[in-house]
Amino acid sequence: MGDPVPESGMISLNDFHIAAGGTTGTACTLNDADIRGLISKGDGAAMNFEEWYGASALIHSSTVVTGYQASQYFSVSGYNGGSFGSMSDDTISSFNGKTDVTIVRCVRTGSAGSEKLTLIVNKNNETISNAGFTSIKIYMNQSSAGTVTITRNRADATYSFTSGSAKWEWDDVTLAQAFGSTVGQTNFMELTP
Repeated sequence: MGDPVPESGMISLNDFHIAAGGTTGTACTLNDADIRGLISKGDGAAMNFEEWYGASALIHSSTVVTGYQASQYFSVSGYNGGSFGSMSDDTISSFNGKTDVTIVRCVRTGSAGSEKLTLIVNKNNETISNAGFTSIKIYMNQSSAGTVTITRNRADATYSFTSGSAKWEWDDVTLAQAFGSTVGQTNFMELTP
């Protein structure tokens, strides 16, 4: 996906096209599904340019500085709230019909052959359903979107809601795919609509 539409100043159809993942200067219309999707408009709906400021094809993105802990049979790497690792932005401004949802954990856990990628979010212990994003993308050893190391679809995750937090887990994720074992390594993650 491209850069978000600017928050202020002059904006253009080309800005919307880039935000939706298009190539600058190529043909597009306001009624293209990917462009309308930036502001959740239906086919042929009335739109105002004011609605486009800050529009993005991403739900959330953040750098993740790797924290890593290991024992003889188990390891965990990534971001785990206040325990280890860090995120440049752990607050999702709009997610699943709620505002200011906190990413509590974005980690790879397990032992060789039984590793998982886990995403946990919380909004003041409010119920969060199995929705709100389509996929999670991890870009290893990168500080912004570049070459995707791993993509996992929400529909393929095991979902649960307990103790006020929503949790998605994906199997078959290796240390080399999600966050690695180098403490302090900068990675990038995205949640896509």
